[in-house]
Amino acid sequence: MMRLRQPIAAPADRPLRVVIHARFSTEEQRQSSLDDQVASCRRFIEQNLPPGVGLDRLGITVVQEPEISGELRDRPGIDEIKKAIDERRIDLLIAEESSRLYRHMTFSGMLFNAAVDAGIRILCPTDYIDTADDDWPERLQMSQSQHSRANHFTRARIKRAQLGLWERGAAVSAVKPGYRRRPSVAATAMQPAQGPFFDDVDEPQAVVIREVFERVARGEPTWAVADWLTSIRFPKATNSLKPAWSVRNLIDLVRRPDYRGEQVYRRRVSRQQLSTGRSRIVRNTAEDVLTRQMPQLRIVSDHLWHAANEAIDRRRTRATGPTGEDHPLSGRPRRDSRHLLSTLFVCGICGAPMHAGGRHEGGYWCSAAARHECWNRTTCVREQAHAAVIGAVVREVAALAEFRDQIVARVLELHAAGGDVAAARRAINAEEASIVASLANIATAIELGGQGVATLVERLRLREQDLRLVRSRREELVAREGQRRPPPTATEILAHLESLEAGLVAGNPRAPVILRQLLRGPIRAVPHRQFGSDKVVLRAEFEIVLGRSLPGAVADVIANAETGTETGPEAGTETDTEAGAEAGASPEAVAATGQALPAAGTAIAGLPVGVRRIVVDLFEPSGIVRHAAEAHELVETGIPLVRVGEVLGVSKRLAHLCSQLGAAMAEAGVTDPFERLTERPERVSRWHRRRQAGDTDRRQAG
Repeated sequence: MMRLRQPIAAPADRPLRVVIHARFSTEEQRQSSLDDQVASCRRFIEQNLPPGVGLDRLGITVVQEPEISGELRDRPGIDEIKKAIDERRIDLLIAEESSRLYRHMTFSGMLFNAAVDAGIRILCPTDYIDTADDDWPERLQMSQSQHSRANHFTRARIKRAQLGLWERGAAVSAVKPGYRRRPSVAATAMQPAQGPFFDDVDEPQAVVIREVFERVARGEPTWAVADWLTSIRFPKATNSLKPAWSVRNLIDLVRRPDYRGEQVYRRRVSRQQLSTGRSRIVRNTAEDVLTRQMPQLRIVSDHLWHAANEAIDRRRTRATGPTGEDHPLSGRPRRDSRHLLSTLFVCGICGAPMHAGGRHEGGYWCSAAARHECWNRTTCVREQAHAAVIGAVVREVAALAEFRDQIVARVLELHAAGGDVAAARRAINAEEASIVASLANIATAIELGGQGVATLVERLRLREQDLRLVRSRREELVAREGQRRPPPTATEILAHLESLEAGLVAGNPRAPVILRQLLRGPIRAVPHRQFGSDKVVLRAEFEIVLGRSLPGAVADVIANAETGTETGPEAGTETDTEAGAEAGASPEAVAATGQALPAAGTAIAGLPVGVRRIVVDLFEPSGIVRHAAEAHELVETGIPLVRVGEVLGVSKRLAHLCSQLGAAMAEAGVTDPFERLTERPERVSRWHRRRQAGDTDRRQAG
């Protein structure tokens, strides 16, 4: 036991202010460790007090930090101590050893230096540290070095043990939904179950997991599947904080390769930040990621797993780019990542993202125009744009409810005839025949030898993998044919559409998720010029797939029967778009009321479940523009301007201006008062000109 060279002296006029600090790192350690540390410090103080002075002469405060790492710079307990040191509210700080205060060389040195400068004494009996001695810096450095090395070796032992469990096929992470954990040594009356532990398929949960993958693969909205899991109280992973399922939880579940019998370990690792002591989860290097095949843990087929993941991939509006530290925006605060149209709203001229900003109303503008790389400087009010887009989508979804009886009748007809399964089987057979022929050609090329054999072998491996997936699809199709469920009723379809409409209301956190589910491509902000004016405004042009708003089973049956593929709600959408183009429909021919082009989305069995192209105003047109055509028609019939104003609810003067604009439009043969712009106009109202001279290219660009 350490003996003090200088005894603890209590002031004559007040009690000695003592702080006892106790800490342990993880929940696996004993909770009684804190009490043991405090008791040990109390005994040490009592043994080193002057004769006749007891603990009653001391003002002792205990600061405890359970289950928290000493490598963290900022902690509630240690922050309280540092504040007391700065305010000189203590005389003596004691901890069992210096690693209880900090297990970090730099942080502990800063704490000790601050205390010594403030005239506060620190004692760490186990490390033989007393700041009243001149050699305390060397003792502190030596003890912290030993504690750091102990941490290093402890991490290495834990990593070695985890690697051993991985190689034996044992469980190394929390239990995932669909599995149950089995100990290698069963529990007895005297001791609990002991490891290593192994995972087995939990068949009741596996049934739910398969249905989750089937729903997602059919194109059912992820928010709807997450709500269903919450409604049936399906358990999440054992380390989850909330019982409710979110879209993020669902996507993580579908992305896990465990459910197709393959496990991946150390895809992400914890990396300590030296400046704070905290750990950050980062992507591991590819060569350090471990993979093992666990066929006994398979719950879904390869085809179903890939189909569900492809359905999630189709929700993306942009190609996959750099991630993590490689992303150009890594570490930078995002201004507009919480808005409804984030990542969905792009400039109709250059395709750059439309950025949101502004303190009050807020607005959207082309990000490239802000860098003088695009001439489209037109803006729109943020909330007005949100309301216009959501309103147009809700109208389309609500209109689809009128066809629910026809949809159910068509689905029942196809379901009874088995047309959807027959079409899917024909598609699978054709794809298998194509792959087999390709394999034969590649094998012949390999036998002939020559250059590029290694490339041919790789192609052969990939095509063999495709063949396994196709045959897995056939097996799943056969299993599904024997377990076919009746399609939803008209009432269930109506309830689903009403739930969709409710989720699209402004401010609902589900709205962005639902919008991404329905959209086919981004929302384009296209500038339009008002007839007879220099004013330029924005309209939104976008496409939605109405089939995706139906329950997944309904859309799947219709799509498979009509197209002979298993692509889910997207089936037939290309045909719909081409049919609309051939019919001569164009965004310019659409009135600025949010109505859809009539030629699009009617190719699937006469039901409007395909692609709908929509154009909506992102501005509030003036009264003159709104009433121009109607005022001109009334004046042409001989009605006086006073009466025209009464009919339109405007003044005589405004009625006259409306009729003048309507007459000019009629003379020019124009029905839409707004012209779509493809090039920069010569004169634009309210566009700020560049003040810098001598930059012709940039001036012309913006």
